[in-house]
Amino acid sequence: LGAFLPYINLYYERIGLSGVQIGTLAALPLLVGSVTSLFWGAISDAFHLHGRILSLALLLAPLAVLMLSQASNYYSLVPYVFAYAFMSSPIIPLLDSTALEVARTQRSTYGGLRAWGSIGWSISTLSVGALIQEFNLRIFFYCYAILMGLTFLLSLFQPARITVMRSPLGQGLRRLMRPEILIFLLSIFLLSVTMSAVNSFFSIYIYGLGAGEGKIGLAWALAAVGEVPVMIFSGKIMRRIGAGGLLKVAFFTFALRWLLFSFIDSPTWVLIVQPLHGLAFAAFLVGGVTYMNAQTPEGLSTTAQAIFNAATFGIGSIIGALLGGYLYDTVGMVNLFRILTLVAVAGLAIFWLGSRAPSEVAVEITLGES
Repeated sequence: LGAFLPYINLYYERIGLSGVQIGTLAALPLLVGSVTSLFWGAISDAFHLHGRILSLALLLAPLAVLMLSQASNYYSLVPYVFAYAFMSSPIIPLLDSTALEVARTQRSTYGGLRAWGSIGWSISTLSVGALIQEFNLRIFFYCYAILMGLTFLLSLFQPARITVMRSPLGQGLRRLMRPEILIFLLSIFLLSVTMSAVNSFFSIYIYGLGAGEGKIGLAWALAAVGEVPVMIFSGKIMRRIGAGGLLKVAFFTFALRWLLFSFIDSPTWVLIVQPLHGLAFAAFLVGGVTYMNAQTPEGLSTTAQAIFNAATFGIGSIIGALLGGYLYDTVGMVNLFRILTLVAVAGLAIFWLGSRAPSEVAVEITLGES
């Protein structure tokens, strides 16, 4: 993903698409994925097909991206973006639910396992950014395809999942729709709107400040590197403040980051502020995944993570991409950042009022440590 996501919207901008068109193409995979990831998750849990579906997705997603690389206008891009979205949508929920099971059975932590994803993101963004500067922008398509192909080969050797569904699917879904969960999903939806709006236009934003592709890659890498220590020590942090406390840190830090960006006029200062993303995103991801997993009936972890992903990286990201495109065209990046600061603060207020006490929800299920 680090070889693809930081550069795809820059590619759209380079071939002459408008802000609204870029936002629409950024929203399309999120719209498709928010529906299809629930389908894939339910199928995986109900029929215990986690490994096979993951391998299939890892094989077909890069094929769709290679087809996408051959399109050069908005209307020809749409069907390939749709195909990519459908093929890639089960990957993250399956990987997260697998990491949660490994953390529980091996007495490790989800954050410690997830830190390797951030390390991989950092390496790929830096490497691909350097390759783009040396050759051309289109090379990121082929880097993504190669890396996904290698991941597919590794997935063929993954062990079978242990946990199986112990209650009917409908009953489990009703347990996941309790009021406190819905309030949680609403608050992180708002935060995800801000993240998506920024992520959709961040490369364009820093490029407009005078950064080259190498510095753009460095900015994304710095953000990911900052996630690693938070994820590694997330178990100890949550034993002190709980998953809810970790999420409050995420809301506050994202709001601060957006506000600071609204005053920056140099790519150097962007690089200085970027590590705040590591703290904010790691706190958001580990806290959110942990909270959701603790509410989940046994055997429904992939479905639960698909719901979490639909609210955050699905519906929230769709609205964020579209809102970002609209605001980018109408009020510019400075006002976009200031509006998003207010949205993040609103999300924090909703979560703060609706969340339980920090010791809330059987965190030890995910921490796997006594």
